[in-house]
Amino acid sequence: MLLAHDVGRSRDRSTVVTGGTGPLAPELIAIKEFEELPLGLCGSARVDTLALRDQHYSHKSIIIADLSNDETYGELLAERFGERAIGLHITRHGDGMSFEWRVMKNGKILVYTIGRTFLLDLLHQQMQNGRVRILDGPTSVRAYDQLARLEMEIRETGIVYRCLPGQHDDLAISCAMLVWAARHPHLSRWCWPLEPVVRTRRPAPSAAGYT
Repeated sequence: MLLAHDVGRSRDRSTVVTGGTGPLAPELIAIKEFEELPLGLCGSARVDTLALRDQHYSHKSIIIADLSNDETYGELLAERFGERAIGLHITRHGDGMSFEWRVMKNGKILVYTIGRTFLLDLLHQQMQNGRVRILDGPTSVRAYDQLARLEMEIRETGIVYRCLPGQHDDLAISCAMLVWAARHPHLSRWCWPLEPVVRTRRPAPSAAGYT
């Protein structure tokens, strides 16, 4: 299961969007839960709320978290989720393939750099191709409405998606993060921490091994 976590600023809500692909239809991405966290929630309290959602899935989730506004938040994620936490740094440019290991006080996490336009373009493309399934509900309608309200502006440097004053795009960005993660070629690597540890039995020492 993928948990896409958009980290809001002090006056914005953080969000958690849940979904992923399944073995019966791996070409489809299902997005089924949309949660807006309480306004002003931050730090360890925010991580605690995220952990409750992860607990619902038996701690078998990959957490995709936006660290663009608070890179120190990665410390809390690494401490709570270990390498199951994947950081995302959303900038103006980047295709989401370049990454770095960030060593934290209590662990390390992978952090990828991606352009905001690239992220939203990918979501639009997958939706137009019919590869995204969104579970109907009041919060999913709000997410779709946020996406529909984004304005596309063509500049000399390229296309920019703008959020109108007073509007929000946190749920829409979380959906885009989830789709990006579900289609990323490194997804199988991110899932390594979910695999059972296989301990190989060492051969018994022989007399010939001693001097």
